[in-house]
Amino acid sequence: MEGSSSEQDATPLSYFKIDTFRDSEELRIGEELEGSLLEAIQRSRMSILILCDGYPSSRWCLDELVKIMECSDNGRKRPVLPVYFNVAKSDVQFQLNEYGKAMATHEEKGRYNHKLEAWKSALSEVGKIYGQRCDLKT
Repeated sequence: MEGSSSEQDATPLSYFKIDTFRDSEELRIGEELEGSLLEAIQRSRMSILILCDGYPSSRWCLDELVKIMECSDNGRKRPVLPVYFNVAKSDVQFQLNEYGKAMATHEEKGRYNHKLEAWKSALSEVGKIYGQRCDLKT
């Protein structure tokens, strides 16, 4: 198989017609989510979220989460499977520890205050969903 490692990594999932998306290194500060990514979220039949300590620091991740939760009606219309990677479900749901710190940092910066409530609400809703706990030990 030829191609970049990212293409090779995606191949097993692509074989099963599963498209994956992740934050792009090329996204620049101040850019909005691309229309194609938003359309992909809308067309998705399910969403699998890898929630880790760094997740709430990314405004793109939070914007995507809001869209995923809106499109899935908070997991009632289509499945949302959270994977809690080295993070407690309660940290996500109640914005504790790194999640609380990240929200406080967003608030202090004041740049995205108009999005804070939507981000917090989406985190609270996804944190209510039973998901898979995954630690480095597992």
